[in-house]
Amino acid sequence: SPLQKYVERLYAEMEQKKLLKFHPNCYLTDEWGCPSGEPVIGIPFYLASTELSRLEEEMNDLESSREVMMFLRHEAGHAFNYAYRLHRTPEWKQLFGPFRRPYRENYRPVPFSKNYVRHMAGWYAQKHPDEDFAETFAVWLTPRSGWRKKYRGWGAMEKLRYMDRIARELGNVDPARKRGTPDITVVSISST
Repeated sequence: SPLQKYVERLYAEMEQKKLLKFHPNCYLTDEWGCPSGEPVIGIPFYLASTELSRLEEEMNDLESSREVMMFLRHEAGHAFNYAYRLHRTPEWKQLFGPFRRPYRENYRPVPFSKNYVRHMAGWYAQKHPDEDFAETFAVWLTPRSGWRKKYRGWGAMEKLRYMDRIARELGNVDPARKRGTPDITVVSISST
C-alpha cells in the first residue's frame, strides 16, 4: 500500500538510531494513535488506499508526506515508552511528570516555553507527560533535526539527553512488551 514506504522509513530511522530490538507493529484504524500501554501504532485506514486518500482530501485535510512521518515518529514514541515501560520509572516521572495525571483534551499551553520540544503544532508536548515524551522521542528520532544545537540552553535539553541515553541503553535490549493489542481495527469500524 502507499503506507509501506513510510513504515519502512520509520523502521530505518529507528535502526539508524541503533534501536535494533524495537519494532512496533502498525495497524489500520480510524485515526492516528497508540492505545495507552500498548506498543503498537494505529494509522488512519484511508492512508492505505490511493482512492480513499483522494476522498479524504476532498472531504477533509489529507496528511502530507512530512506530516505522516511526524505522526509516525510521535506514535512510535508512545510505543517505545510502553514497550520498555519507561513511564513506570522514577527518572521518567521526574523528567516528564506523573503518567497517571488526568488527560485533558483542552489544555492551556505556555506558548514558547523552552521546557518542551516543538514537534507538532499547538505545543502538543505540554498536553500530558506521555505526549511530552512522545514529542521528545519524535524530535530525537527525526533525521537531521539538529536537536543538540536547536535546543541548546533549553530546559527540554535534559529530556532529549535522557532520550539519547536511554535509547543507547535499550537499543539492543528486548522490550518488556514486544507485542501490543490494537484498539479499533478496520474490521470493527462500522461507520462509512
